[in-house]
Amino acid sequence: MNPDSPPSTVATRSLLRERAARKEAETLLEQKSLELYENFQHLRQLNTHLEDSELRYRTLVELAPDAIWIHSGGVITFVNPAAVRLFGAATAEELIGTNALDRFPPAFHTVVEEWSGLDLQKVHEKQRSTLQLLRVDNNLVDVEFFASDIRFNNEDSVMNVAHDITERLLHEKAIKHQATHDQLTGLPNRSLFLDRLTHAIRRAERRKEKLAVVFVDLDKFKQINDTLGHAVGDELLRTVAGTLKKCVRDFDTVARLGGDEFVLLLDSPLGDTTPGMIAERIGARLAQPLQLAGQDHIITGSMGLSLYPNDGAQAEVLLRQADIAMYRAKEGGRNRFQFFTPEMQHRLDARVTLEQGLMRALQRDEFVLHYQPQVDIRRGKVIGMEALLRWESPDLGLVPPLEFIPVAEESNLIIAIGNWVLDKVCATMRKWLDTGVPVVPVAINVAASQFSNSDLEKQVREVLTRYHLHPHLIELELTESLSMDNPEGTIDLMYRLKDIGVAMSIDDFGTGYSNLSYLKRFPVDKLKIDKSFTSGLTRDPEDRSIVTAVIRLAHSLGLKAIAEGVETEGQLQLLAREGCDELQGYFFSKPLPEAQAAKFLSDGVSMGLAVLPDAIP
Repeated sequence: MNPDSPPSTVATRSLLRERAARKEAETLLEQKSLELYENFQHLRQLNTHLEDSELRYRTLVELAPDAIWIHSGGVITFVNPAAVRLFGAATAEELIGTNALDRFPPAFHTVVEEWSGLDLQKVHEKQRSTLQLLRVDNNLVDVEFFASDIRFNNEDSVMNVAHDITERLLHEKAIKHQATHDQLTGLPNRSLFLDRLTHAIRRAERRKEKLAVVFVDLDKFKQINDTLGHAVGDELLRTVAGTLKKCVRDFDTVARLGGDEFVLLLDSPLGDTTPGMIAERIGARLAQPLQLAGQDHIITGSMGLSLYPNDGAQAEVLLRQADIAMYRAKEGGRNRFQFFTPEMQHRLDARVTLEQGLMRALQRDEFVLHYQPQVDIRRGKVIGMEALLRWESPDLGLVPPLEFIPVAEESNLIIAIGNWVLDKVCATMRKWLDTGVPVVPVAINVAASQFSNSDLEKQVREVLTRYHLHPHLIELELTESLSMDNPEGTIDLMYRLKDIGVAMSIDDFGTGYSNLSYLKRFPVDKLKIDKSFTSGLTRDPEDRSIVTAVIRLAHSLGLKAIAEGVETEGQLQLLAREGCDELQGYFFSKPLPEAQAAKFLSDGVSMGLAVLPDAIP
């Protein structure tokens, strides 16, 4: 302070400084107050956002379709509505406050604990667990589960999430069932059967026990299916499935392979007589009358059995051996069972060799035709020939028709072979005509499968056109059973062939299914008496009665009767007296190779009149 300044000046200055300090303090206070206010507003805004966020999160959790529940310290503190429904609780309060681990069966506690300590952001890195939850009614529910650590209500907590997969598992189970079971009968299919058989073989091997496979094929199921319809056929298959299940033990397996084929696994322990006893039981049960479409039907089955370890140690092998034995049972007359034997395998191998040889025979042109003359009994003149197929195999030698024709029919090679015969006959007749041979009509055998071929009419027309032959030079010999599969279609085709000018006859008449109601509608020209009746004509009264009846039936229908297999004069005399029109057999001529047949026709050979009966009706 200046000593020379007056006191008032000093006081004024002091007051000014005080006022300036106060002003500065007020200004600073206002700034701090504003900052505090702004901070407060910011905190308030953040709090509002947080509350909004928590509200949205809670709403999201509440509306989530998956079950979500939170527990703190092992006690449930929150559940969403989906969790209430999943656990089968009436309200959320029924679950809140309970032990969280009690919601899991003890078997899954370890799995659940593996999720503890996992941050929410890392949940996606771990595969969801499939486990079961315990509902309040103590029933179990299958779920897909995960959990993570969170903060909830200012506490360290665990959020659990579960998705009900009951429907998915049921769907997967249904798909698996469809993949391993037959949809019609509900029985195991081939895949599941082989799997069970494989496991049964391993078990039997360890225990030194036996087991058996039974292959069952219904006899004449196709006839039921075709005559009564597929719905009735399906009903029959379901009934048979139930019958088979009743014939075996609880631990045995009954499966359907497809069509009318069933297969049974008779598991160990298995006594030596058990397979045969069960097969007999099945045969007896199947043979009981069954109501189908309002009528009683007898359904029988042919069965083949294979045994482990005697017949094989692999599932496929045992199944194949049982299948082979089943076919042997069918060949033996159906409605029976056969155990597999090595001889059956040899027969099958020979059959396979024969079938392969037939295919090569077509390619290598190993087939030849022989021609057997047919004679008019009254005049003794040759009025026709039958073309008979022969197979001259370089590997098997001369194979008899009775050996290879059935194989050709079952393998469908008969159609290709039949087409070859038709073409070969027409080509030969064209050659004979061109060289001046006095030709006669030639009869060609047509198998049922070949006749049912829709192209037969077209093939006949084409081959006649190709070789410029008159239709009357061809005669088709048909089996009497061909009408059974599609009688109306058969009759229609026969009339179309008749319109072409082709003659037709019924071959081996009396040996098949003689449906006289259809026979009278067939536009055929002849009935051919089978040689099995002709051979016993002179010594068996029943054969003579059958032959007489066939001749009279033919004449009553305006047809001719021709007897095959005539080998003796006695047979000829009886046939002539009964009024038979024509004959064919070794008594007159054996089947002749092509060149000899041409010479035979050129020479005009006839049956000597000395052998003809004195009086022919």
